[in-house]
Parts: sequence; C-alpha cells; structure tokens
Amino acid sequence: MTITFHGPFRVATGTGRPGIDAAVDPDNLLPASSLKGLMRDSAERLLPGLPQLVETVFGGPRRPTAWGWEPARFGDEKPEVARRARVRLDGETGAARRDHLLFGEEVWARTAEFTVTQHGPLPHTEGPPLDRDGHLTVLACAAAGVHSLGADRRRGMGWVDCTPEEPAVDDELIARLTTLAEQWRNHQHA
Repeated sequence: MTITFHGPFRVATGTGRPGIDAAVDPDNLLPASSLKGLMRDSAERLLPGLPQLVETVFGGPRRPTAWGWEPARFGDEKPEVARRARVRLDGETGAARRDHLLFGEEVWARTAEFTVTQHGPLPHTEGPPLDRDGHLTVLACAAAGVHSLGADRRRGMGWVDCTPEEPAVDDELIARLTTLAEQWRNHQHA
C-alpha cells in the first residue's frame, strides 16, 4: 500500500515530553496498529451492517485475523517533524482561554508504504465462504477508502490517499466487493 500525504499528520504517543503536549514517536511515526484501525474503520463504512464480514477479515475479540500489518516505511526522503501550537479561544471575548495552549508535533512527508501480509490460516466463516481473493478484495477496497489519519483531521491535518498495489482497485474489484457484500447480506436474511 502507498500513502500519499496532502499535508502534515500526527499520530501521537499519548504521552508528552518537556515542551510538547502531543508528541510523536520518531522511530514509529505511523504504527501498524493505526494502519489496521484505519483500514478496519474504512471497511465498516464500506460494508455497513456486515460486522461479521469485517470481523472475518480484520479479526475480533474471539477471532484472530489471518493478516499482519507493518508500520509505515518512509523510504529515502526522511519525514520532517515540526512543532505546531494550538490555542482555544474564549467564545465571548475572542481572547485566548487561560491554560488552553497546546504544543504538538506534526510530521511532514510526501509518501510512505506499508504491507499487509497473510501470517495465518484464513478463518472459518459464519457466513458465505470467503477465500483469499475475497479477503484481498476487502483489504484493498478498505485501504483505498482511507482518506485521513491521525489527530486534528478537522483542522487540516492527516489528509491522505491510500493506494493498494495488489490487487489494484478498479471497476472489477469494486464489483467483486459489491457481490461479496450482497452474498453476506442475503445470508443474514436467509
């Protein structure tokens, strides 16, 4: 999968450090767990009402996934980590609110790549049979549906395009996803 960034992004560690409230991990700017979560969320939006299909591909509390995500690799062009300040304004006065200044890091990069690899057997389904091509169809379409990542997406950060290499998302693959979703919906109502 290739990610093309249209601006900065931030996947914060959840802990700050001196002078920074929202810090990134310079050794893992875009973790595998974040990429999996983004793709799963995209799959849930693409396949509404089909949680069993999504869980079959992405795993769940009682079912491990057959797939493993790697963290993003940024290649030769090293991403730049910069600082950004954000302040909250008082609605009545228009002045900065006391104790509402946040310093965060943001990452500037052009592209990154990550890989999703099968690392286990495909699980038995509670719905129609789902072979490897079916899994790859869901994974590729879910990746293509990712258009934002990280924090402050409503403030202009984290806008991206995600392009799967194999299989490529084209009209045929979208038709395959539509057919797959239809089969699972029909199975639910049978």
